[in-house]
Amino acid sequence: MSLLLTLFLFLLQPLPFSYVFASIRGSSGLNLFLNWLPLFLLMLFLYFCGAGAVTACTVTGAVGIALGFANRTKIILRGDPLVPWDLLLGGEVVGIAHSFGIAAILMVVGGALFYILAAVVAACLIRSEGFNWKWRVVGALACVVFALLINRPLYNNWQLNANLHVEGNIWNQVNQFNSRGFVYSFIHAFNTNRVMRPEGYDPDAVLHWIRKSNTSGAERLAGQELPHIIMIMAEAFSDISDSPHFDFTDFTDPLENWHELIAEGISGDLVVSVLGGGTAQTEFDVLTGLNARQFAGVPFAFRMITDEFESFASIVNSLGFRSEFMHPGFDWFYNRRNVYRFMGFERLVFIDEFDDIPTKGMYINEHDTINRIMEMFAEHRKNFPGMPYFNFTVTIQNHGPYVDKFLYDGPVTEANFDTDLEFAEIDINALSNYFHGIIDADVELRRLADYLQALDEPVVLVYFSDHKPALPARLYDTFIPTFEPGSFEDLTRLFNVPFLIWMNDAALELYGVSHPSELKPNPDEEMLFSSPFFGAFVMEVLGMTNLSPFWDLNMDLRQMFPIMTEMRSFTPCRMISTYMTDYPYQYRRNSLLLYRDWSYFRIFDERR
Repeated sequence: MSLLLTLFLFLLQPLPFSYVFASIRGSSGLNLFLNWLPLFLLMLFLYFCGAGAVTACTVTGAVGIALGFANRTKIILRGDPLVPWDLLLGGEVVGIAHSFGIAAILMVVGGALFYILAAVVAACLIRSEGFNWKWRVVGALACVVFALLINRPLYNNWQLNANLHVEGNIWNQVNQFNSRGFVYSFIHAFNTNRVMRPEGYDPDAVLHWIRKSNTSGAERLAGQELPHIIMIMAEAFSDISDSPHFDFTDFTDPLENWHELIAEGISGDLVVSVLGGGTAQTEFDVLTGLNARQFAGVPFAFRMITDEFESFASIVNSLGFRSEFMHPGFDWFYNRRNVYRFMGFERLVFIDEFDDIPTKGMYINEHDTINRIMEMFAEHRKNFPGMPYFNFTVTIQNHGPYVDKFLYDGPVTEANFDTDLEFAEIDINALSNYFHGIIDADVELRRLADYLQALDEPVVLVYFSDHKPALPARLYDTFIPTFEPGSFEDLTRLFNVPFLIWMNDAALELYGVSHPSELKPNPDEEMLFSSPFFGAFVMEVLGMTNLSPFWDLNMDLRQMFPIMTEMRSFTPCRMISTYMTDYPYQYRRNSLLLYRDWSYFRIFDERR
């Protein structure tokens, strides 16, 4: 019965039998075994606990089929599998029922009643022979002990998980669940995706802050002209070419235009949580004001956004903005197709709208990505005159890996820089290809700025990076010096990326300034802070304050602890504070604790 249930759950997934057969064959049956074993152990455990053989099978079947059906339905409706988070956060499984018609609901209820009736009849007709209670205790304990012993090597093993065959794109989580099997994938996610409640968590302090907060900002800004906001997160954009170890005298400076633009705007560095990958973590930080480092127990922080969620977009929408998101990548990656809807974006544009656009370096090219931003902005201005516009775009062309990246688009075969360091040939190749991509991003940024400058409507251009490029650590060690482990410099040296806030002349006139730096909240503030503060910083520069209690706290906390890592926070003068240790200024530490608790509150308790 456990084997039949395992096969049924494979077939319950929304895919043809040929896919199931191919995934089992590709894993040499290991995925079938890993999905069967938990079901068999649960049946055996229930049997030893006193349930008859029929009851043990039907109860296990009921649980498995219910979860499997929820997984199937969630994939069909949202293109996203069922994970333990959905049960812990509550409402996700029940919420999908809103998408059913009454006939489908009645069919599910009818099927459940039939299953229960059949189970009762079978239990009455097929009786299990009883045996000594001591053997039952021994058997039940043996099942529990065995399950605990196999959990780590089989279901909490990243290496085994990575080696299981995946049909289709291996990064698509739906493909992962369908190929590896729902039971195994669900248990693996339960083992690896956890966030602990903060020690001393105090939701009452959060509620108290919300009640006393000033939220009059919307009234203050009502009727005022507001600028359009174009915000671009550039793939692996960095200023490593500014290292004194690189010389571009006889070559094109990868950041030639960038250097001109930062002189015209507010610029600095963000400290992000990822290196070489994990793009969505920085998106999460900037758009939600939360710190992805605090939620390291999940594969990616977007995983926790399962319903309407306050974000930069939803806040500016409350001021009359219309928000759009664009990324020339797959919509299922990082579950963006759902998350960006939840965050308040009205229109989402993904790679399926780039059918006729050529790639460069394996991805949609930078030139056409910027063209699409211009087209979307022009369409908005035509169709929604007088309405402020927010566009958030994530580029992709300069995604790694970089060795021979532009081999078929250039190609880059020789070094495009001089250096005083000794690099291996493969490293010169990787760096040259990377700098080639940065040149494209730099040229297109200037082209976009020139386009916006020619407009008579105020526009603010925000440009920043998700992370440094995916280069080997040994390579970084050659041109970015190492520091004492655990020091501020050591914790930030590979995680700082540049940002720019630039305004066209119409926007400068709107704010009555000659340079954007005049709008900085604190003229003496060092432009180096963690990425969760960046969205709120942009709002503060634009005068969009007192719109959200959490984002106002975010603005205040940046002045106290501009750098936040997993366990440590640094003041502007680099003094270290942690959540658990004392700090000379207790009220500042209380703000740090409030932010930590409020972040947890927004994910787990806010919608209760």
